[in-house]
Amino acid sequence: MGNIIVVKNVDKSLYRRLKSVASLKGYTIGEALNEAIKLWLMVNEVIGKNYLDYITCREKSERTLREIQERYGREHRGKYVVICDGVFKGLFNSEKEALKRASESKARECIIAKLGEPIREEKIEFGLGVL
Repeated sequence: MGNIIVVKNVDKSLYRRLKSVASLKGYTIGEALNEAIKLWLMVNEVIGKNYLDYITCREKSERTLREIQERYGREHRGKYVVICDGVFKGLFNSEKEALKRASESKARECIIAKLGEPIREEKIEFGLGVL
């Protein structure tokens, strides 16, 4: 028998899912946890703090965009919304105005979307940063 390690505060539903998937794949719980820990370490050692901050800001911005789309999408259809680092920066009549506001924000990341239209993604460089 291997080492016994007690881990507190493990989500029970996650543990049940882990047991099920590990069993289906022929893994022991220990093997599955070792693989998960290795993956977690690779991700967290390779990805720097700046990238993790970017991802966090991006997720906040996407949540804010969904809220604005739901709340104001019909009323302000066709206007451009600017959200930078998860913070609503304003509604604009033209894409040019929205781009100007986003570039002035000095934010880590910004989302510009036209309310009432499907979202398309593209990266635009402003100086040394990427939006």
